[in-house]
Amino acid sequence: MKNLVFALLAGSITTLAAANGAYAQNTVSSQAIEPQVQKNVTGNENMATAGAKQLAEQAAISPKALKNFTKAYKGVSGESWEKIDGGFSAKFVSNDVHTRIYFDKKGNWDASLKGYTEDKMPRAIRNIVKREYFDYTITYVQEVETLESKGIPTYVIHMEDSTSIKLLRVHDGEMSEWKSYKKQS
Repeated sequence: MKNLVFALLAGSITTLAAANGAYAQNTVSSQAIEPQVQKNVTGNENMATAGAKQLAEQAAISPKALKNFTKAYKGVSGESWEKIDGGFSAKFVSNDVHTRIYFDKKGNWDASLKGYTEDKMPRAIRNIVKREYFDYTITYVQEVETLESKGIPTYVIHMEDSTSIKLLRVHDGEMSEWKSYKKQS
């Protein structure tokens, strides 16, 4: 599970550089942002297609995963499901928050990843970051929760000033600098 979290977080570096047009000395392939998808199972393009093909594709998703998703995310519509290595994922956007939920092969919740801008950030987390990095602009926030985190999310804060890009981690009130890059002139 820790590998999943770190793989998800590693993709965030490229997101930050691309979103800000900044050129860091170390770059990561843009393909690292999303896990490789094996099969799009119920994406929006399939919503218009009815019949046996659609039913067969939906049957590939664990009924338990569908049930757990519906129970936990009431009112969400337009999600797309994908079969991935080790299970399934569902993604959706609600109130400008991009969310991806991961389920294992049996349909049990494994992890969730949310991405949003500073204005959607919990106030307490923003205060922790801005107390020390008041001159930096927060460009993106990722919120990661796994089974091991036991309900306490880890926040990866993407920020920059005129000369550098930083990625901070905040977990259970503790902040640490995870990555730091100098911008090229």
